Amino acid sequence: MKRIGVTMVAALVTAVLVGSPALAAHKRSTVSCKQIKDAIAAGKSEEDVQKDLKVSAARVKNCTAPAPAKKHRAAKKT
Repeated sequence: MKRIGVTMVAALVTAVLVGSPALAAHKRSTVSCKQIKDAIAAGKSEEDVQKDLKVSAARVKNCTAPAPAKKHRAAKKT
């Protein structure tokens, strides 16, 4: 009986230690594009924004890139 209890506790501790980094890796970014744009407008470089707000270079680039121009389709005449 004692052996089963020790085994269960060991399995639980192992699961918590192994599962924690995996759960943290999938954490969503809570930094908005507005916060990134405000930091850049305040004079920070893109690298400083990445470090200070803990966001990726791709996130900064995505937020600071100009929006693509909309394509207008000509109306079809019938």
